[in-house]
Amino acid sequence: MPAVASPETAADGPAAVTPDEDGVGPAQVADATVAPRIGIIGGTGPAGAALAARLADIGCEVTLGSRSKYRSMEVVDRIVERWPDRRLHIRPGANSLAATEPTVVIATPWDAAAITARDVAEHLRGKVVATMSNALARVDDEFVPLIPPRGSVAASVQATVPEALVAAALQHVPATELGNLDEPVHGDILICSDHREATWHIAEIVDRMPGARALDCGNLSNATAIEAFTAVLMQLNTRYRTRVALRLVGLDHVPISVLGGGPSLPDRSVDTAP
Repeated sequence: MPAVASPETAADGPAAVTPDEDGVGPAQVADATVAPRIGIIGGTGPAGAALAARLADIGCEVTLGSRSKYRSMEVVDRIVERWPDRRLHIRPGANSLAATEPTVVIATPWDAAAITARDVAEHLRGKVVATMSNALARVDDEFVPLIPPRGSVAASVQATVPEALVAAALQHVPATELGNLDEPVHGDILICSDHREATWHIAEIVDRMPGARALDCGNLSNATAIEAFTAVLMQLNTRYRTRVALRLVGLDHVPISVLGGGPSLPDRSVDTAP
């Protein structure tokens, strides 16, 4: 049977995480040799619920957060009922509980991302935080990209929680395909961050997804272009009544960690030749 938290474990509260002996909280970047623990803030929407199912299917332990833990429980039950033959480790809870996990994804609507991050900022310090929201508006039959004050949703979240390691990722993947566990993801996942370890960490998780390929797209300033380009992908979906996937040609599938992104690897920018 899938592991789903009881109402007691789903309840909001600081007891959900026990600090280490030195007073530091959970590992800031999860060990790749164990099942990653990931919290999804605002996880009851289509994108957040789809990501929760996909992450659980690749072996992650997921906390699906919401403003209402009871709403979270309903969505977790729905995911488990859809995939009864899979061992999906997803527990419901409030957003503040999801924020206590070592890795956090913000999946709220774009205009609530920074505000929600501010509400749980004390739990996000020093952690990898991925944002998957796009500032878009629909005008008649067209999708129009909007420019948030900081240039992107991800940059707004980074400015709100400057001590977090924010990365933009997964915002251009259709929720329908992301949540269909019978099919691979089919596409490249563009990741950008001002923190190399954040890019590497999210890429390591993405590369576990069948069919997905993580690509390092540079600093967080590039999130503006990626978020805006999602409007083009959505327009194609509407115009051609399909679900397009982004795949870039001319790149071999080399894990980002092999290219020197991992914190345990030497810095390739330093010339160590004798």
